[in-house]
Amino acid sequence: MNKIGVGHASVTEIERKYVLDALENARLSQGKYVAKFEKKFASLHGQRYGVMCNSGTAALHLALETLKETEKWDEETEVLVPAVTFIATSNACLHAGLKVKFVDVDEKTYNLDPNEIEKHITKNTRCIIPVHAFGMPCDMERIMDIAVKYNLRIIEDCAEAHFAKTGGKVIGSFGDISAFSTYVAHTITTGVGGIICTNNREYMEILRSLVAHGRACTCEQCVASDGINVCPKRMQNDLDRRFMFVRMGYSCRAGELEGALGLAQLERKDEIMKKRHSNAEYLIKGLEKYECVLRLPRHPDNIEHTYMMFPIVIDKNSGINKKKFIEYLEQNNIETRPMLPLLNQPVYKKIFGNIEKDYPVAEYINQYGFYIGCHHGIGKTELDYVIDKIGTYIENLP
Repeated sequence: MNKIGVGHASVTEIERKYVLDALENARLSQGKYVAKFEKKFASLHGQRYGVMCNSGTAALHLALETLKETEKWDEETEVLVPAVTFIATSNACLHAGLKVKFVDVDEKTYNLDPNEIEKHITKNTRCIIPVHAFGMPCDMERIMDIAVKYNLRIIEDCAEAHFAKTGGKVIGSFGDISAFSTYVAHTITTGVGGIICTNNREYMEILRSLVAHGRACTCEQCVASDGINVCPKRMQNDLDRRFMFVRMGYSCRAGELEGALGLAQLERKDEIMKKRHSNAEYLIKGLEKYECVLRLPRHPDNIEHTYMMFPIVIDKNSGINKKKFIEYLEQNNIETRPMLPLLNQPVYKKIFGNIEKDYPVAEYINQYGFYIGCHHGIGKTELDYVIDKIGTYIENLP
């Protein structure tokens, strides 16, 4: 059996067609494909504006910098972040000069636990970043109620949950700003990249400026450096408005190849999502006999999970040694990865100290959790193989 990876980048004729068209137009910097991708992706997530950038990490950082500017945040401002997430979420806060306050997660969803949030709110708390981990939507109704109660801003980290829904409403449409990653192996991929979505025009204008060095004009002509359709405001000042900078920005733009690839992927989203759902359901059905020792990614009926990956948490009383179990799976060509350990990272121990014990659910997940793939590149033969290997290991425990 070939290696069954945790992620998959599927490229078909439609991706090749759009990318080749971008190459033949000899426009590799931002142009029509980026603009189309931004509009379509934002619309699919219930938002008016999308700003494409070069990573999901940049998307989070730019979102924070935007709110920092509009809300007049300072170095004492605190942002609440779940204790289980990819390190980019909390790193973005630190890079923006803000303070991170961790909140423990729910033991079943692995997402920010609404019951824990208010314990960590202080006079300096200004924002919550709910992370829709592994494709499972957060309890946004309760989180939004808390945000309203304390007048807090919400940035949704949707890197792993494109198109997921809770209560019939798509994630990314609850908060002030939402940040997505389109890195390789994410549900929709542009190779490398990310996108920020919002309904707020002021935020959009600032985001477009920040992503391009702090540029003054964010109209389509200036953003695309269009040499044919020139911005009417371009030469109304002493400086060429395309090269006038009004804030300290960054170089975070994406190019036409990424935009073309992303637009093609969006046209295939239903096919991609259907396959991920069916694969995850097949794994759950095949492994449910082992739920006495393994926690599988089940979800309530009002949730539409996107299954970017298939998390598994071992029961600590099962007798299963996680290290030996993972080694066995890897030896049998089933790739595994840890479930986003954060508080035990060496760099965070230097910054925050040994705080993992203060977050018991996150600590448990770090000790007993891992994930495998259920992506749209996996077929029934591979799924049966995974189910068989996991079953064989459990049934032969001493």
